[in-house]
Amino acid sequence: MKSKKTYVFLMSGFVVGVLVVVYVFSLQAQLREVRANQQNYEKAMDSLSSVESSDALEVNQEFLNHFFTYETPNDRYKNIQTYMTDQGFQATHPSGTELPKSEESVTSTMSGLKAYEFDFSKTEAAFLNEFQLSTDFNDVTNTETVIVKTSLVYVKEQGWKVDDVEFVGQLTGR
Repeated sequence: MKSKKTYVFLMSGFVVGVLVVVYVFSLQAQLREVRANQQNYEKAMDSLSSVESSDALEVNQEFLNHFFTYETPNDRYKNIQTYMTDQGFQATHPSGTELPKSEESVTSTMSGLKAYEFDFSKTEAAFLNEFQLSTDFNDVTNTETVIVKTSLVYVKEQGWKVDDVEFVGQLTGR
């Protein structure tokens, strides 16, 4: 009877030992998988943070700076042509047809740009841009938070160009 209890006890201990070993190997496999996923996530995060230094982002920022910082309306349009496709340039015109002829003294400055990038493909990107816009006309200054969507395309041998500009709106009470 005693040998039967010892045999059952030893077999139970062996089964428990085997289960512990299998469980430990399972945990090690899961740990390897988690580490592999962590490396993939770290690579993905690196690629997301590199978006800040992308060529499309630089063109977007340069365009916005030239479009919203100017001395006269005519200066505004002269300074943005190199950043635009023909379609994009047409989208910036107030009426969509002609450039303004005014030489009035209007000063505009942009500050605090926050640009959020959405990559559609290797040749298309869009940005949702939020910034403070101060406009001075006849010694009256108006400052507001503006949201503008820009769409960029990659043009072969020319680089990134703004293809569309859309005024989304302005935030008040900030």
